[in-house]
Amino acid sequence: MADGAARRVVVGVTGGIAAYKVPALVRLLRKNGCEVKTVLTDAAKPLVGAEALRVLSGNPVYTDDKSAHYDMDHIRLSEWASVLLVCPATANTIAKMAGGIADNLLTTLTLSIPEENIIVAPAMNRVMWANRATRANVEALASRGVTVLPVGEGELACGVRGPGRMAGTEEIVRRVIELIDKADTVDVACGVDCVNTSDNLINTALKGKNVLISSGPTEEPVDPVRVITNRSSGKMGAALAGAALSMGARVTVISGPASEPLPVGADVVRVRTAAEMAAEMGGRFAEADICVMAAAVSDYRPVASSNTKIRRSEKGNITLELTPNPDILAALGAVKKPSQILVGFSLESGGGVERAEEKMRNKVCDMMVFNMADTALGRDDTAVTLLFADGGRESFSTMSKAAAAKLILGRAAERIDSSIPKSV
Repeated sequence: MADGAARRVVVGVTGGIAAYKVPALVRLLRKNGCEVKTVLTDAAKPLVGAEALRVLSGNPVYTDDKSAHYDMDHIRLSEWASVLLVCPATANTIAKMAGGIADNLLTTLTLSIPEENIIVAPAMNRVMWANRATRANVEALASRGVTVLPVGEGELACGVRGPGRMAGTEEIVRRVIELIDKADTVDVACGVDCVNTSDNLINTALKGKNVLISSGPTEEPVDPVRVITNRSSGKMGAALAGAALSMGARVTVISGPASEPLPVGADVVRVRTAAEMAAEMGGRFAEADICVMAAAVSDYRPVASSNTKIRRSEKGNITLELTPNPDILAALGAVKKPSQILVGFSLESGGGVERAEEKMRNKVCDMMVFNMADTALGRDDTAVTLLFADGGRESFSTMSKAAAAKLILGRAAERIDSSIPKSV
C-alpha cells in the first residue's frame, strides 16, 4: 500500500453495463480527496469513454494497448495504489481473479496488489449472481481477504428484477475510504495489540452471524403534521451496519426516519414509532447473535394524538399529556439467550459514566456504549467508553463513527462463543 495517508485509487473497469456509472464514481472519489487512475479492459471500452475518464481523473487511462504506455504497467500501478477497486466486476473477471488468471492488464494487476487492498463491486444478471460457480468464486475471494461488496436488488439492465445491481457510488466511495484509512483507524481504536489481527477481524469475525441493529430516531405523532422526535441522524446505526457487513455478517437494520443512508446489503425495515420499533426488534431478536440498540427512541408519546391538525391559539397555552413508551432494550434483555450479545447505548448530556453502568445492569446488557450528546449527535465522529458486564471498561478519544462501529462490533465478536462472562 502507498506510504502515509495518501488516498490513491486504481479503478479497474470491466465490461458490465454498470460501467456507465464509473465517471460519476471517479468524480466522487476525487471530491473525497482521492487521487484516481483508471484501467479499462477491452470489453469496457465501448461502455465508458476513455477521454471522459482521463479528464475526470486527471490521469492517463490504462488499457491493454501496449503502444500507449510503457511496459510493466501492472507493477507501476501496484506500487502507486492504496486500493484497487474493480468496478463493475463481471462474473467473468471475478472468475479470473478467483482462479489467478492474468490475461489482461487488470487481471495481472489483481495479482500484483495484496488481496486485502482490493475491493470488488459485482454487477451482473440475477441468474449469473446466483450461479454456484459465481458464489464459489465470490467466497474464494472473500476468504483470501478481498473485500467483496454486496449487490443491490432492483430492476436490472436485462429488464428483470432481482439481486445483481452494483452498489451505489456513495457506498462504494465510503468503503474505499474506509479501507484506505483502516490502518490508521486500527492504531487509534485498538492500539498496538490489535494491529496484527485487524485484517482478520474486519473481514471474517462475524462471518455467518446475524447482527440486528436499531438505528435513527423515532417519531410520535401529536397530530397529522406534528411529531415528538429527537436530533438523531442515524449515522451511528449506518456505520454499525457497514462495519457488520464488512465483517461478514448478515445484517438487519430496524430504522426510524433517519437522514443517513444505510449501506447496500443490509436488510432494512422502516418504522416510525417506538411501538413499531419494539414490535420489529422483538420479532427478530431470537435469531440475532448480536443485537445493537443504537436507535434514539422517544421515551414518551402523547396519550392521545389528534386526527386533525391542532389549531394554533394566540391567547393561551395547550397541555400535551405524555405517557412512557416501551423500554425496548430492557424488554430484549429480559428474554435474551445466553448465547446472544446485547449492546446498548447510553447517550448522556450530563453526569458521568456511572449512569451508563447502572443502565447496563438494569437492562441486562453485555455491553454498553457511553457517549455524550454534544460530541455525538449528528456528527461524523464520536468519543466512546465501552462498558462490559464482566466489569471491564475501555475509553477512547474522538474517532470516526466508522472506526467506533468496528471497535464496538469487534469487542462484541470477541464475546461470542467465548469463556468471557456474559450478563446474567
